[in-house]
Amino acid sequence: MNTLPLAAGLVMGMVASGCIGKVGSSSTGTAGSGSSVTGVGGAAGASGGAGASAGGGGSSSTTAYIPARVRRLTNAEYDASVQTLLGTTMAPSVTMSFPPDARQGPANSPAGAAFTLNDGQRVDPVLADKLDAAAQALVFEARANGKLAALSPCANPAGAGGEACAKTFVQAFGAKAYRRPLTTDEIAGLVSSSATSVYHVGADGYAYTDGIDLLTRVLLQSAGFLYLTELGDAAAASPVTLNANEIAASLSYLLTSGPPDDTLAGNASSGMLATADGRESEARRLIASPAGRARFVRVVREWLGIENVAHREKATSVYPDFAGVASSMEDESRAFIDEVLNNSTGTLAELLTADWTIVDGPLAAVYGVTSAGAGKRTSLSTVKRRGILNQGAFLSVFANNNSSHPVFRGVAIMRRIACLNLPDPGALGIVVSFPASDTTKTTRARFEAHAADPMCASCHDTIDELGFTFENFDGMGKTRTTENNLSVDTKVTLSAGSEIDGTYADSNALAAALAQSPSVKACLARQIFHSAAGRSDSTVAAAESAFVDIWKQLPAAQQGRLADVLVAYIRSPLFVQRSAP
Repeated sequence: MNTLPLAAGLVMGMVASGCIGKVGSSSTGTAGSGSSVTGVGGAAGASGGAGASAGGGGSSSTTAYIPARVRRLTNAEYDASVQTLLGTTMAPSVTMSFPPDARQGPANSPAGAAFTLNDGQRVDPVLADKLDAAAQALVFEARANGKLAALSPCANPAGAGGEACAKTFVQAFGAKAYRRPLTTDEIAGLVSSSATSVYHVGADGYAYTDGIDLLTRVLLQSAGFLYLTELGDAAAASPVTLNANEIAASLSYLLTSGPPDDTLAGNASSGMLATADGRESEARRLIASPAGRARFVRVVREWLGIENVAHREKATSVYPDFAGVASSMEDESRAFIDEVLNNSTGTLAELLTADWTIVDGPLAAVYGVTSAGAGKRTSLSTVKRRGILNQGAFLSVFANNNSSHPVFRGVAIMRRIACLNLPDPGALGIVVSFPASDTTKTTRARFEAHAADPMCASCHDTIDELGFTFENFDGMGKTRTTENNLSVDTKVTLSAGSEIDGTYADSNALAAALAQSPSVKACLARQIFHSAAGRSDSTVAAAESAFVDIWKQLPAAQQGRLADVLVAYIRSPLFVQRSAP
């Protein structure tokens, strides 16, 4: 393989100059939302018909939309995309140590922001170098295993014959990489008679295969591949409607973290995705696929902030058992969420209150139960541990490395579960100082003194009380009845003027109340919106509120069912329309 002209500077320079892989998309027809929604706040249940406008079926004057935009693929989306394109089993974002995704969500929460789907992500110089290294490795593998030869066969690779073959390859492979047909200008920049076209830079003086290799590397580093567009017809009045290819790509990446399959691409071409019913049909098919199940589980884990428990560190002098079960906790959260979503009710209530889990032997021993075996439900009826908030993953993440932490746990409940407004102490000029360790007191006793400070009490009266309900679990999630030879106390009374005010014996009682709270269910709708919209700041607050209005019109049984909430967003005009730039 010719490597001399394949420097990252050349490849990325071509991208930056706009000669290839432009972010602007070509359309295969503009698709209306097909919804009978009146504005965005109207009913989301009916599919489009003669009464639905091409712009989404209602007035836009009272509606706020997400801005038209482009967004970079997440690391997981990049991996899935190259695996689909080249049949590799490689996960370059892992093997090449890509920088972690920049997340969007409550950045001032104890565990950081939540969702990796973030329209603020870009390609910085560090990532650019990683992308070039990944492209080289992928092309080398695909050339060695015959994949590129199969994708770009050529009977007459010399001269004009090779150029014609390369053009055929670009039109076919490029369309899959860009998730749309390439424009005439894009094709010309990649393959033309000019010596400066990408193909000739790679092939001239070398071989046809070197030209194909360079084309593949360039396509894998181009903006057209690395970014998803949500632009629609730029000449249209606001709101603009995404074209069929954009809808298909948005749907596929949202639900599977990968590019559209042939069925989805075909349905996009047929116009099926222009209707709410058509989008719902494809959405439910994709959600049920293995990739869809894995993606939805990851969304829930990101929302709860528990997806990296296996990489947490605990003081071995305090929690010598943690290292041996940290990966088991991660496996438990994945298996439990998947079981709730796909083999049970799929509801927020069960997620928060289930009296069963799926654990291996070592973690079952920590919980004081007997594992039912791989993939089987283990009953928790004999222990005080209900739902995902009382599992090791949540309890370990929202804790210190050597102790429990009521503030971390309380803030997580307020921000992630209840969507309660909680100001950032730094923005108020407050320097946070947590109570020092004291082996003569329980953690609760130490933190009660902390909340007695008038500067802290207004927030911590609620934060700490929520966290205290979990004090029968230590910093790795193991049950305890005493701490420092003193009895732990989990009983609290909340009186902050919120819907969840009340007296609770422990975190199980709190979880049961949260599961029945209408405002917590509304918070679920907001979190689903954030996870799908790729943004959660004030610029989309009106769109978020519009979606909550749509959610409120769902039948009560569907409002707490996670898949139904996500499908409601996909059916709505918010999914397919954007405010013009």
